Amino acid sequence: MRYGVISGIKTLVITLTAGAAVAALLIFSGAVTEGVKSGLTSAAQILIPSLFPFMVISSFLIRSGALDRPARLLAPINGFLFRLPRDASVALILSFLGGFPVGAKCVRLLYDEGKIDSAQAEQMMTFCVCSGPAFLVTGVGTLLLHESLLGLILYLSQVLSGIILGIVSGRIYSHKKGISSKESHRSKAPKAKVSPLEAFVMSCSDGAVSIIGLSAMVALFGVIISLCEVMGISELLSGMLGALGADIPLSQNILYVILEVTRACSSIGSGGCPLWLFSFAVGFGGLCVHFQIFSILGDIPLSKLRFFVFRLMNAFLSSVIVYIVCLFYQPDREASLTLGGFELEYGAVSATGAAALVLMCVIFVLSLRIRSTKN
Repeated sequence: MRYGVISGIKTLVITLTAGAAVAALLIFSGAVTEGVKSGLTSAAQILIPSLFPFMVISSFLIRSGALDRPARLLAPINGFLFRLPRDASVALILSFLGGFPVGAKCVRLLYDEGKIDSAQAEQMMTFCVCSGPAFLVTGVGTLLLHESLLGLILYLSQVLSGIILGIVSGRIYSHKKGISSKESHRSKAPKAKVSPLEAFVMSCSDGAVSIIGLSAMVALFGVIISLCEVMGISELLSGMLGALGADIPLSQNILYVILEVTRACSSIGSGGCPLWLFSFAVGFGGLCVHFQIFSILGDIPLSKLRFFVFRLMNAFLSSVIVYIVCLFYQPDREASLTLGGFELEYGAVSATGAAALVLMCVIFVLSLRIRSTKN
């Protein structure tokens, strides 16, 4: 009876949400058009050129087995730090080099090839989510902040934060000790190796399918952002956070940080924002990236609550790292003016407070694991 009531409420909420969305599309058709154009332009100028070639290459490297030998060399380090199998080593490297969706794509391929199970796939997605160096060093560092070194600092903070969270998740997940078939399973039996030509053709198809889905998601979130702006939701959210004492740059850009990372960095880079806010936005990734990852992973069992908790942990931890680095390093004049002055300001955010939030997130994740074990 209770399940039927909950299911009915869920259906009602979905129906009302869909009806409200249709009404918004009709009433604010101009904003919808601009949102689609903005999203597709972003996909054409940034997403496709930077991600499509790397997705094809990463798929080819996994399908062809070209990196099997290097993976053996990294296996001891991988097993010690993250408690993952040898085949996961290649995916770890590609996820830190390729950008947000590449890690999920690698995990999907490893799972389909039968090289990792569902628990290992879920563990990898707690930390194999990182913005690539091309976007941070070139896009954010050089174009927005006028100093490539700042982009490199942002990128290294993401990598270091990912490694730390990988070590934490390796201690949380228990697949090294053995997991029952109810909790973890493999997609299929390991497949036979294909020829390099077959791997190349399959990889091109993989990349094309993935990039179409990702571009559609970016266009959709362009519409959502435009509707939020024209309906005043962005100003309302900013005002609420400002009333609670949140830092002004954070409150003004929080909607973009939550929804879409590319738009967030563009807005933050308009001037007067601290460097930690870039790191926070990139560390969280935005719901657009999260939905892209869920779409790529498909039917692989994944705790979305735990995924979001680790994304928040990554955002706070990478912000703390950037904060500490900037205590010893100040950017040149042009970059300082973009960031709002020669002295980097950090607002209400402190290293101690952010570290405490990270610690509480770790305790929360551990409590989830303890509860699931008892059940």
